Amino acid sequence: MPPVHPLYMIAGQILGGHYQVEKFLGKGGFGETYLARDTHLPDRPYRIVKKLKPQSTEPFVLQAAKDLFEREAQVLYKLGEPSEVPRQIPKLFAHFEENQEFYLVQEYIEGHDLTEEIPPQNRNKLSEPEATQLLREILEALEILHQKDIIHRDIKPANIRRRKSDGKIVLIDFGAVKQIATKPTTSQQGTTSFTLPIGTPGYMPDEQGKGYPNLSSDIYAVGMLAIQALTGLPPHQLPRDPNSLEIIWQNQASVSAELAAILNKMVAYNSANRYKNAPEALSAINPTIIPTIKPIINGVNPPNLLGIYLSVFITIIIGIILGLFLAYFTVNINRYLPSTPAIPSEKK
Repeated sequence: MPPVHPLYMIAGQILGGHYQVEKFLGKGGFGETYLARDTHLPDRPYRIVKKLKPQSTEPFVLQAAKDLFEREAQVLYKLGEPSEVPRQIPKLFAHFEENQEFYLVQEYIEGHDLTEEIPPQNRNKLSEPEATQLLREILEALEILHQKDIIHRDIKPANIRRRKSDGKIVLIDFGAVKQIATKPTTSQQGTTSFTLPIGTPGYMPDEQGKGYPNLSSDIYAVGMLAIQALTGLPPHQLPRDPNSLEIIWQNQASVSAELAAILNKMVAYNSANRYKNAPEALSAINPTIIPTIKPIINGVNPPNLLGIYLSVFITIIIGIILGLFLAYFTVNINRYLPSTPAIPSEKK
């Protein structure tokens, strides 16, 4: 647990009447995150509490932070409905103001984030089938947002968790989400307005850094994550072609031409050259010759499962043959034993 800062909330503090703070988890540009428990429920389940706390006191920043905070609450409420099975978006439990401070309370996803599955934290590069399966899983979760014209804007390994209970991918940290307007907005000068540049360098494409994100900006981030998994190199360590500005990465990984083409389109410098959204990217990945693999089961990698199944099958067959042989031998044993002469009885 990080050292307690005098401005941070302390363990044991009660929020909203029943959310008891357990520990400080981290902070970003617009707020702090805590782990808490819901004391109103019998098993006191864990919850994630976000407190709005911009690092800057500038009026523009404060207003932008409040807008983002409100937007995150609206998106979580909209996407985290019970109809979504299995749930791949955290559920919103509360959104309230207390002592002139603003809070969000959302579902705690027990499990681990993808920093534990890919380099550099996990030093093992992913194989092509593993990377392809990870791509599918992330895009299937992202599809939920894109079908509602919502841009996540901060896709990265730390914001993607694998749930312990079922192994499903869950997207977290919706503090940067943006709903695409049904009609273009314009400023007083008549030009299209831009949004506050938000995201993580390396996973954030050029247009997003300039304040003009679109759904394909998320596709870029997912592609960079997959390239990181295959090459073992984080985005900032990958060079760019000085003329096209495209990422140079294929010399660092051994992949098929099919997967390379898909990833190159996902991370194209010009957003017009990318897949437009998650459903389109998924449709490109699913027909490929790269097989789908199953997640690791109790520490056994999928490639080893075939050998285990064959061993069990052979053992069963041998057992059946031996059983039949023993049964036959038992029934016919008298045929192979020498006959014993009858012992005459003594007459008295």
